[in-house]
Order: sequence, then structure tokens, then C-alpha cells
Amino acid sequence: MFVLYRIRVATVVAVAFAAVVPPSLAAPAPQREELVVSTFRETGAGRLPASVTVLDRETIRATVVQHFEELIEMVPNLNYSGDGNRARYLQIRGIGELEQYQGAPNPSVGFIIDDIDLSGLGSAATLFDVDQVDVLRGPQGTRLGANALAGLIYVKSAEPADEFESRVEATAGSDDTYALGGMVTGPLGDRAGYRLAVQQYQSDGFQKNQRLGRSDTNSFDELTVRGKLRVDLNDDWRVDFTGLYADIDDGYDAWAVDNNGDVTYSDKPGEDAQETTAGSLKFTGNINNSVTFISITSLAHTDATFSFDADWGNDDFWNTPEFGHSIYDFFSSTERDRDTASQEFRLVSGPNAQLFGRIDWVVGLYGLNLDENIDVVDTGRDDFFCVTVCVTLFSSRYESESRAVFGELGIPLGTAFRLDFGLRWEHWEADYVDAGVSFSPEDDLLGGHANLSYQLSAATMLYGRIARGYKAGGFNLDANAPPDKILFESEALWNYELGWKILAGDIRADVVLFWMEREDMQIKVPVQDTAGNPIAFSFLTDNADKGRNRGVEASIDWGVTAAVTLHGALGLLDTEISNFEYVRDLEDRDQAHAPHYNFAVGATWQNGRGWMVRADVTGKDEFYYDTSHDQKSESYRRVNLRLGKTWGAWSVFAWGRNIFDERYYVRGFFFGNEPPLWEDTLYTQAGEPRQVGLTARYEFR
Repeated sequence: MFVLYRIRVATVVAVAFAAVVPPSLAAPAPQREELVVSTFRETGAGRLPASVTVLDRETIRATVVQHFEELIEMVPNLNYSGDGNRARYLQIRGIGELEQYQGAPNPSVGFIIDDIDLSGLGSAATLFDVDQVDVLRGPQGTRLGANALAGLIYVKSAEPADEFESRVEATAGSDDTYALGGMVTGPLGDRAGYRLAVQQYQSDGFQKNQRLGRSDTNSFDELTVRGKLRVDLNDDWRVDFTGLYADIDDGYDAWAVDNNGDVTYSDKPGEDAQETTAGSLKFTGNINNSVTFISITSLAHTDATFSFDADWGNDDFWNTPEFGHSIYDFFSSTERDRDTASQEFRLVSGPNAQLFGRIDWVVGLYGLNLDENIDVVDTGRDDFFCVTVCVTLFSSRYESESRAVFGELGIPLGTAFRLDFGLRWEHWEADYVDAGVSFSPEDDLLGGHANLSYQLSAATMLYGRIARGYKAGGFNLDANAPPDKILFESEALWNYELGWKILAGDIRADVVLFWMEREDMQIKVPVQDTAGNPIAFSFLTDNADKGRNRGVEASIDWGVTAAVTLHGALGLLDTEISNFEYVRDLEDRDQAHAPHYNFAVGATWQNGRGWMVRADVTGKDEFYYDTSHDQKSESYRRVNLRLGKTWGAWSVFAWGRNIFDERYYVRGFFFGNEPPLWEDTLYTQAGEPRQVGLTARYEFR
């Protein structure tokens, strides 16, 4: 399989290269810039001893129409679960949540926007006026703690400019897609600067609701407002304020029993909505020209609604001979109200404060408070259990506190070797209560890393890394859980990496080999409690003895000539579960949503007269949809194109996503949802079909 895959990738690269590189183009290639990663210290990606993908502003503008989910296939070993209209449940190297219907908000993948922790709330990750996205793979226990068992994604919006700039951008596309955004930035006097960006995006989505005669029941309606204010208090101290308002009012109507993909039959379409108001305040200053003091405060409030027509049909649809003239009507709505507050204090050594005159150091304190209220209303009626309308109400309150202390040392060993060592100790405690149960778990968690890097030359680095991540334990809410399975243990993850990075003139590339051992691996298995009731599910979690995730990650950005750049990314992944027999036997099976490979290859051509063409081919292997069954997706490949011209202040681009209209699937369920026999059946949610459009941009200076 992998041999055939490599042949296909090589063929695609060769064809793309031949198509865009005429023999006459022989100008020298441009120098590749080193991209800076948001860590404790701002570090060039080529000097960071860890597996990281940095997607800069040019990449985002050339590949994205609206949302972070459009970047996912550009990143090695990053996947997502299509459980909702937008991708907010992410998996790095096969580790991450697939959904969250019950239990504590305890994500495995950290998601931060401008120092605001929005882990598990990725619907707000629109990308208008975003400068960079960093994807750090592997546990980030020192950096973020329990919310970064699998890795960390950091979204950084653009900073205030020193001179006045403004931009207006409009998009129109298929499925009645329209977007209008504007940005303005500049100085405020001699010591301050501002930036404000606003965008409204709308699209009907590709599903057509046959029952209602509508094409907008799975629509997108997304308003994003970003603001930044930078104030230099004096030559040594600076304040940065960031504000974010995201009103994501998307529909949710994506499932049908015939797996048609783009036709639904529901009479009560749902919604996947999220309204987030958030801000961060960052103080940065020098103490005696020796130590940098950093204080980061963030606050966020989110109201989220996730609702859906659980029977995927209507009275006329089910009242047919095929379905036994059934009465069958279910709907579910979940309201979340989440508040988070975090505070971090950090001291970073400068050249005059190094230990023994040579050792860099970082020390810090961190605190996070999270409060979440959940209200669920399920309604339904059927032939057997509830002939009239039945209503099930569920309310819960969850509060958690995390307190952490962390530190990092950077020790040069001669002129070429460097040892970096970090630790984080975190105390986590929570209170959960609903009408039937209450829990107050707490845990002490320890994570960290040790990196040994060798600067082979000015352009090339080799490194080895050992890192330990952790994830807090939790509890099962369902009455079907036996007494000894109500609580489950915390999980620890050991990550071992060997990497090679190069930044030499026209090439930026890296290759990483990794091996991860998961101890007391947490596995959630959804189980249908009652045949004929599509919302009667238990979500039961227990610990497997071990899990194993290993593979390879590689990427390249090669400026072949002044006009032509080749891009490539590859993730290879092998996973397994050891000794798990709770609910079902998963011994030696692959983990869910962990494809054996994903890749992205592409080429960009641009000339001195403003014309550009970019082509990208992305692909992904099959993967298990969930732990409750052994049904798999299908492998697929997609082609995206962009053609445009820039002249003066104007830029116009025609774009196409999935231009060959490849059918693929992002989520699958296997359960009984069809009367009168209720046989377990695979139901799939289709990914985006072909989308085409035009984007125009005008920049004022």
C-alpha cells in the first residue's frame, strides 16, 4: 500500500512541476524565510527541537477561503471528526476527541487564539486577517499541560502596523457563498498602534433538504470581529490587548438514512452555533535589562448550541411500507454556557541573567478556571415507547481549577550541542453536579520534556526529544456504568522523537520519526441503549493498559526558481490499542480517526507581472470511524486550484476546492436508526464537494 502511495505522490509532484515550470524560467530561487514559533521564547521553526508545522500568511491566503478546517489536510498527521458543521474535534497523531455529548470538557488537543484558550471550541477559528497558525505535534506538557496531551494549535492574528494600512476583501462562490471583510491598522501617536478586522461570511452549504424544499439547512453564517491595541509604556514595557467576538450561527442538517450525501429529509433541522466574546491582556517588560517579565491574562465567555433532527426524517418519510408505517420523530438540543479565565506569569532570562553565565532559563506560574453549564432537551415519539411526545431534560454544572508551576533550562554543550529541559507540575480539581450524581475528582499531574539538539551546520539541525504529557481523569455519567467503572484514571503519554531540519537558501524542510507510548489510555465507547431511540446513547470511558502511536512526519518548501515553489507534507501513522475489553474488545485494533497516511503536494508559479497559479493535491488513507464498531472510511484525494493576478492595490483570485468533485466522508455512525427492524447500519457524513468562487481584495496604504 505504501509503495503504491509513494508512486502516486511522486507522479503528482512530477506532473505539477512539469505543468508550471517552463524551461525558460532559470532565475535564482528566493531565500526561504525562517518562520517564528510561539513558544516560551520566540524561536525559529528550524531551530525548535520538536515536530511543528508553521502555516504563514501567504500559505493561508493561498489555500483558505474561510476556516481553519481548510488547512487541516496541509498538516502531517492532523485529522478531525466531522461531528458538527465546523471541525472543532481534532486529532493529532491519532489522539483527540471525536465528540462531546457527555462528561467534562477535557480536550487532548490544545487550541489557542491570540493567547485565549478555546480548546474544544474550534468553530471560532475563522481565518480572516490571521497571520500564522502553528501546529505543534506531540505532548506539550511543559507549555500548556493537561489540554495538550496530543499537541497544541496556536492561531495568531495580524499585529498593528507602524504605518496606516487598510484592506477590503469580498468573496462570491458556489452554494450562494458570500463574504465581505475589512481591516484597518496604523499608529496611535508615537507609542501606540491599533488593528481592527471585521468579516461576515455566509453560505447555504451543499446539502439540499428535500422535505422543506430548502438549500440552507446546513448553512454557514459567521461574523468575526478582531481588535488589537499595542501601547509602549516606555522603552522597556509594553501592553498588548486583544479582543475577539465570534458569532458562528451555522445550521446542522447533514445526515440521511440513504447516505445520499447531499440530500436530507429532516423536518426539524438543527444548528451548530457558537457565540464567543473573549479578550487577552499581555504585559511584557525588561527588569534591569536582564530578565523579561511576561503576564498574560485571558477571559472568554461562550454560548454554544448543538441541535439535530435525530431521526433524520419526517412523518411522511417514515410512514411508508418500507419503514412499516412507523411513528418516528426525535430531536435533541444541547446548550452550553462556558466561562474561562486564565493567568500566566513568566520570567525569561536575558543574556545578563543566564545561570553560570551560559544557561538560559524560564520559570512561571499558571492558573485556569473553567465553569460550564449544560442543558439538554431531548424530545421524541415512536410506536413502542412513547406514542405521545416525550421530553427528557438534563442539566449539569461543571467547575474546574488548574494551578501549575513550570520551568525550562537551555544548556549549551560546546558550540554545536544544546540540551533543553522542562518540567510542569499541575494540580487539577473539579466539581460536577447534576440531578442524579456529583463528583469532586482531583489529581496531581507531571509533564515535561528533554531535547538534545546538534547544529550540524549553520543550515542543518539534528535533534532527539523525550516528552511526557498528561490528561486528567474523569467520570462516566450513565447509569449503565458499573460502580467500579464510574471513575476512570488519568492518562500519561511518553513521546520519543528523532528529527532533522534544514533551512538553506531556497529550501526549508524537516523529517521527524516519532514513537509514543500511552499509559492508562482513555477510550470512550458510545453504546446505543435502546433500539428505536436514536438519542438513547451511553458514552462509557475506561482505561486501556496501553496504546501505541508511531510514524513519520515530513515537509518541504522549495523555491525551485524565482517563479516556482514546490510544497509538500507527508504524515505516516501506525496506531494500536492494548488490552481493552470494557464494552467491547479492542485488543490490537487501530485507534479511531487515525489514518495510516495523509499528504499534501503542490506547486506555486508567480511572475513579475503579478500573475500566480497554485495547485494542491491532498489525500488521506481510510480510518476507523469510532471505537464502538469496526466500520471504516474510504481513502481519497482532492485537488484545489487558485489562479489570480495582483496589480497595484488590487488582487483578484479565482479558486476551486475539490475541483474533480471527489466523494469522501468525515464521520460515520454504525447503529440502528431505521424501523421496523432497527438493524445496525453504517451512516456517513459526506465532506465538501466541488466549490468554486472568486475573491477580490483592495489594499489602501
